[in-house]
Amino acid sequence: MTRTRPELTVAIDGEDHPIAWSGPRPTSAGPARVVRIRRGRLADGIAERARLRAEFDGDPADLVVALEVEAVIAERAADARSEYAAARLRAGDPPATTRPTVQYVGTPAGLLSLIDDLYVAEVADAVIITPVNGLATAALVADQVLPRLRARHSRTHAA
Repeated sequence: MTRTRPELTVAIDGEDHPIAWSGPRPTSAGPARVVRIRRGRLADGIAERARLRAEFDGDPADLVVALEVEAVIAERAADARSEYAAARLRAGDPPATTRPTVQYVGTPAGLLSLIDDLYVAEVADAVIITPVNGLATAALVADQVLPRLRARHSRTHAA
């Protein structure tokens, strides 16, 4: 099977390195060039990914366009919304409508659905989750989102 696109990868953003990620690249894959983007609108992400891919002079499966997604998740969406509002107020950040990248506030299952949509719609080949409220979201991504992605990957690549 010829790869024309990298497999979906998800990472939790740390200060200067990922905290956790969904899994390794296939052993058959070459070294990847990762380009991290921040786009507030999905259409802008699609256009930027297409532009980067058109300019890339190499195996298309070795270019990974990673979209940053700022996220707050909780078991209940209402709790996530409250935590998001509190985190933004503490930080003195501008309203969501002026943020330079995609944001998600909701449940782990909803975040997983967004990640799938970003990949299928070719907005990004990878997603970097930046937890707005720190450890609370990072822990839920690590405990609930990444294991589901790994399990799906294992089922897809089982012999």
